[in-house]
Order: sequence, then structure tokens, then C-alpha cells
Amino acid sequence: MIELTLTELAAWSIGAAMVLVAFFAWISRWSNRNAERRSLRRRVACRLCLLVVEDEGRGRIFHCPHCGAANERGPNRSLG
Repeated sequence: MIELTLTELAAWSIGAAMVLVAFFAWISRWSNRNAERRSLRRRVACRLCLLVVEDEGRGRIFHCPHCGAANERGPNRSLG
């Protein structure tokens, strides 16, 4: 049988609680960071009216819901 004093039991309990809190804090931050990355990938800015929206569509062309302008997704900033 395992013999523990009251002091050792308290130390182990507090240590285990601290490890659990640190683990759940790490999981929460990781989850929040992933959600922010997904949100940034879906974010599209209209090049005419500068409205920024989150769009779930997969097409290369995005039509602005505010002004109706057709915008190309991605880093292509060519004029013309």
C-alpha cells in the first residue's frame, strides 16, 4: 500500500491541479489560434469599396455583397 503524509498528499494534489490547468490553458490557446487562422483564410476584402467579409465559397471570383463588384481572390493585385 502507498503511504503518504498529509503534506505529501496536499503537494501532489496541488501539483496535479496545476498541471491540469496548464494543459487546458494550452489546449484553449491552440484551439483559439486555429480558429483565428481559419477565419483569416476565409476573409476577403473588396478592392472597390474596401468591405471585408468572411466568405465560405471556393470560387476564384468573389462578388461583393455591398457594391456587387467582382473581385479575384488571392494576392493578385494586377491593374487592368
